[in-house]
Amino acid sequence: MKRLLVLISLFTLVQRVAAEELIFEMSVWGYKFGTMVVTRVWENDSTEVYTVAAKGETDFFWMKRKEESSHRITYINGRLQASEYVYLNKGEVEKWSNVKFENGQYIIDSNEGTRIIQNALIDYSLVKLYFDPSFEKSTVFCEEDCGFSTITPIPSEQILKIACDDGNRTTYYIKNGVVDQFEVHLPVATVKLKKISG
Repeated sequence: MKRLLVLISLFTLVQRVAAEELIFEMSVWGYKFGTMVVTRVWENDSTEVYTVAAKGETDFFWMKRKEESSHRITYINGRLQASEYVYLNKGEVEKWSNVKFENGQYIIDSNEGTRIIQNALIDYSLVKLYFDPSFEKSTVFCEEDCGFSTITPIPSEQILKIACDDGNRTTYYIKNGVVDQFEVHLPVATVKLKKISG
């Protein structure tokens, strides 16, 4: 019996620390300027925690930026429970948001103010898309700007196109069941992120 308990404890510990990780290299106009790391950890049978950490620096033409962002998203029983996001440029916070599920509603605090989303079940958001891209979903929750966006799937080409409320348009390219690369279409340039590990 003691041996069984030890085996169960070891199995639980291994599952707890085991994480899936995708690492993307960021580039613009062919110039590599940073990386983004996305992880998923199953803390137990019902709780999955995602993290996103991105860091990059550009210093050419009019693009002089030193950017860093971090994101932690928690799902419990398949429902978005919490999301914490912060974006810094040159060490200064430019954008942030916190989402929390309480009393059957989502309470959102951000640099744009406070609001509530009622009568919504958020079971799919951008961070889930990296590990579980879906060609059946029609909408996705964008954690950064705390809004819903329409997914335009192109299954024959393994492509998903998404336009978020903040104006960002992104094209995701799927390979072997995960996001292999994606492009963020900005007014001044297209930022490309290519998976280099995971």
